[in-house]
Amino acid sequence: MEVAMAKANIEEDREATMARFLASLNREIQNVVELQHYVELEDMVHMAIKNENQVKRRGSSVGHGALKHVICTAS
Repeated sequence: MEVAMAKANIEEDREATMARFLASLNREIQNVVELQHYVELEDMVHMAIKNENQVKRRGSSVGHGALKHVICTAS
C-alpha cells in the first residue's frame, strides 16, 4: 500500500493511513485487529490477513479475497 501511495504521490501521516486501513476492513476482522498490538502498517496488514484466513476457515460471511480488495482500493 505504501508503494502505491508513493507512486500516486500521496503523502499521509502513517497513523492516518493505518486508521483508514483499519476502518476499511470487514467489521469482524476490524474488531480482532483492533485488539492486537501493532506499530507498522505492514504488521497491521499481516494481522488482518491472518484473521481473514481464520474467519474463512470458520465459514464466516467474509467474502473470498475481501481483504485483498481493500488493500488494493485503499490507496
